[in-house]
Amino acid sequence: MTSGNDQRLDLGEGPVWDSVRHQLWWVDSEAGQVFRGDLTDDALVVDRMWDFGEKVGSVTPADDGGFLVAVERQVLVMNAAGARVDAIDVLPSGQSSRLNDGACDPVGRFLVGSIRLDDRQAQECLWAVEPDRTVRRVVEGITVSNGIGFSPDASTMYYVDTRPGVLLAFDYDSGSGRAANRRVVSDCGGTPDGLAVDRDGNVWVAFFGEGEVRCYSPLGEVVDRIRVAVPNVTCPEFVGPDLDRLVITTACFRMSDADRAATPEAGAVFVTDMPVAGQPMRGWAGSTS
Repeated sequence: MTSGNDQRLDLGEGPVWDSVRHQLWWVDSEAGQVFRGDLTDDALVVDRMWDFGEKVGSVTPADDGGFLVAVERQVLVMNAAGARVDAIDVLPSGQSSRLNDGACDPVGRFLVGSIRLDDRQAQECLWAVEPDRTVRRVVEGITVSNGIGFSPDASTMYYVDTRPGVLLAFDYDSGSGRAANRRVVSDCGGTPDGLAVDRDGNVWVAFFGEGEVRCYSPLGEVVDRIRVAVPNVTCPEFVGPDLDRLVITTACFRMSDADRAATPEAGAVFVTDMPVAGQPMRGWAGSTS
């Protein structure tokens, strides 16, 4: 496992592999920055960077070459030239929350969750931004929304609620975008964060503060682990032409100077080969023009 470049992100998050254009997208959530880059062997070269001036939860490319960015309370629509064309309101005004991890569902809806900024419990949501830019709730009763992914047959949605530390599953209807039959796959504890689902249907979950990505079977059994050389691991993503490599974002968020000195690669984006391949992502199906 190697770090892909010299970046040291405060809160690296949300890597997304564009399987059509063979590019990686990722964010520094605390810095409010979005990156797009090319991966050659173990080298991750930044092609473009955008600074949004507020915290960024996640990014996703769109089918037409533009992209969506979840900032604190809105989802911004950006065209292929990187210019903002719309701002979609998502979170209700007056709610002490912000947007966090996001991912497209199998038909191109952008799903993005919210996290609390106070001590409220189970009052956050997972939202859908439809291709026509309308917004609706998909899941309620969440505290800290994080990783989102889908089984190979698209019938199951996996979803992390970091507080209280659970990996959830829902029956998912791609036609309507409805999630039902909420259940706990693993009451894993700790601080689960982002996730990726491989072609065999196993779920790879990053654990912040534990220095690892843990692989769960659909039954909730731990079947593999990847150790990372830094403690704050945030999100995995399958990348490359054959989707047989894993990019892992990390953070130096809230680390002391002594801890940063002891783990100088904290905040790096890591790349490692995998014994299993991932699934191609779907871009947002709406227009960004």
